[in-house]
Amino acid sequence: MMSRTMKAKVACAVLLAVAVLLSGLFWYFRIYTKTPEYALRTIESALDQHDEALFLRHVQLDAVLDTGYDDFMTGTMDAEFGHSHEASAALEDFSKMLKPAFISMLKDAVHTRLTTGEWPSVNPADEAADTENILSRIGVRDLTFREIANLTQNDEAQTAEADVIAHQGEADSDFTFKILLAPSEEGDWQVVSIQNLHEYAVVLQQARRLRIESYLEESNAIIARHDQTVGAAQLRLYSVLGAGALGSQATRDMARQIMEQDILADWQERRDELSAVSVPRSMQSLQQLRLKICDLHIAYAQGYATWMTDKNAATIRAAENSLRQAEVLEVEASFLVQRAKRSFGDKME
Repeated sequence: MMSRTMKAKVACAVLLAVAVLLSGLFWYFRIYTKTPEYALRTIESALDQHDEALFLRHVQLDAVLDTGYDDFMTGTMDAEFGHSHEASAALEDFSKMLKPAFISMLKDAVHTRLTTGEWPSVNPADEAADTENILSRIGVRDLTFREIANLTQNDEAQTAEADVIAHQGEADSDFTFKILLAPSEEGDWQVVSIQNLHEYAVVLQQARRLRIESYLEESNAIIARHDQTVGAAQLRLYSVLGAGALGSQATRDMARQIMEQDILADWQERRDELSAVSVPRSMQSLQQLRLKICDLHIAYAQGYATWMTDKNAATIRAAENSLRQAEVLEVEASFLVQRAKRSFGDKME
């Protein structure tokens, strides 16, 4: 049987364990849950668990979006247009006009993210197109959380600051967001603002500018090189047609050979090379236009080569129709290139 002394020791040990457990629970529920660190960890957990109520308990979403919009748009305008007073005044008025709708759509997108775990689906044909433009504008789809660092608390000011490090895929670099927290009336710490969205907007715009410059430089070099090759082939074609009679089979065979082996092959190579270029999101329309131009020139070259054999008027009419469409689209593509350059002013010259 257990001695009285041993029983007393066991009882003391049990009481001590209970006391430690209770003090731990008291510390967790009454102290730790009322700290900035707990708030940040809970926000992270709420995002993972799609718990919108928990997220909103620790994020003053309206306040974050209100100040965040102003800072981000100011940073974007500074990055795009510099500090021109005339441009700034006009753009500031325009920005204020857009603000209510911008914030409303962004709140809806955040709601979707918090309840489903995903941002709204991308479908330019539906009503979510404007929301997608906003999400693309702020680069949120390309942000990947890394870590929370450098959490500091100012007891006198009743605030806390934290560094939230995220990877920005579009810029291909990490960015440190400066988060400001303050306690609510219930004592829960909440994120009340992101303090450096102006800087984030500038970094994002600079990265986008560099990607656009890189895309235009690489793709324009491809186009220029192939234009030179096709131009030389067309001169050979004109020489053959000028030297012989179009009714001659030998002339037609030589023309078909140049069209198939030189011009058609070169347009196919051009398309393949353009398809391999990395394309910024803002240049997707231009890229698709350029590929369509390649397809139309390929169709023209194939039709022209076929006409050299079948001598069918319908064949050449269809080919020439493809060529006319290509020429129209080439004007539009040139316009998009110039607009991209103008959007960044002299910085791309």
